[in-house]
Amino acid sequence: MKTTLELLNKVIELGFDENEALESIDASLDEELGFENRKPIEEEELSDEIYETILLSFQCEAEWR
Repeated sequence: MKTTLELLNKVIELGFDENEALESIDASLDEELGFENRKPIEEEELSDEIYETILLSFQCEAEWR
């Protein structure tokens, strides 16, 4: 399992702005996990499926840029 912070860092490596990426990741995770179930970014562990799904969406967007 990876953390939300690791996901954010990977997305930034793809060339996305940190604040915009964090907002997008947060929105996705709020929808998936529920706002009340969230932990701090460095502690929040994501399943491989959630991590890969969100990362793939950023990778696809990066290809279209």
